[in-house]
Amino acid sequence: MRFRSMVTAGVTGFAALAMMLSAPAASAAANKGNPNPNSRSAAAWTATTSKGGPIRECYAATCAPVWDTMVGERVYWSHWAINPNSNNRWYYVYVTYGSTKYYGWIYCGNIVASC
Repeated sequence: MRFRSMVTAGVTGFAALAMMLSAPAASAAANKGNPNPNSRSAAAWTATTSKGGPIRECYAATCAPVWDTMVGERVYWSHWAINPNSNNRWYYVYVTYGSTKYYGWIYCGNIVASC
């Protein structure tokens, strides 16, 4: 019985490790932004439209771009955060291109959503 418990624990641990290591690359930017306590969450992803502009790894203009949206492109957001240096609003969004989702932050002036 003890041997079975040890084997089960080992298999479970290996499965958990495999799941962590096989996370999709498109969501790698998801943990780069850390919204401040004033951020707001949507009950679900909310659709909006892009005015054109980059989706970035974090909520600052100096962060690397993840995707460059086109005018009229459908974008979905879940919450927003205020950049503490420039005091402007950024939305956490994703866009879908083919079968890939690109996640990151977009400045509020680049989407049809309130600033």
